[in-house]
Amino acid sequence: MSSSVLRAIRLGKHVGLSSPSRLYGSVSPATTKLFIDGKFVESKTDKWIDVHNPATNEVVTRVPEATRDEMETAAESCKKAYETWSKTTVLTRQQVMFNLQNLIKTNLKDIAKNITLEQGKTIVDAEGDVTRGLRK
Repeated sequence: MSSSVLRAIRLGKHVGLSSPSRLYGSVSPATTKLFIDGKFVESKTDKWIDVHNPATNEVVTRVPEATRDEMETAAESCKKAYETWSKTTVLTRQQVMFNLQNLIKTNLKDIAKNITLEQGKTIVDAEGDVTRGLRK
């Protein structure tokens, strides 16, 4: 997990979303950014998938269908990251995962709110999903 993602979670940022923009006097939904080579980047695609709040049918974000170039860049980045990650010690990997687990626990309420917004689950059910995910 990249330090920029961990830093964003630690700071409580909604990772990967760009802010809504004004378009013809109304607010257009935020777009979800791609995470490639340790950075959040806007997709250059012209194909987007709307994610709706099931309770209101409001579009809460638009997710890009990544372009072939974006997918190839992401795959190459993963190959490079694997070379480094595969050489790290088990203790180092364990510490990274414990840090991630702690960040998820610290931000459980915000994560649950996002699950509720995007999937329509109750807060209690969403918090249970996050908690169960931490046990696996």
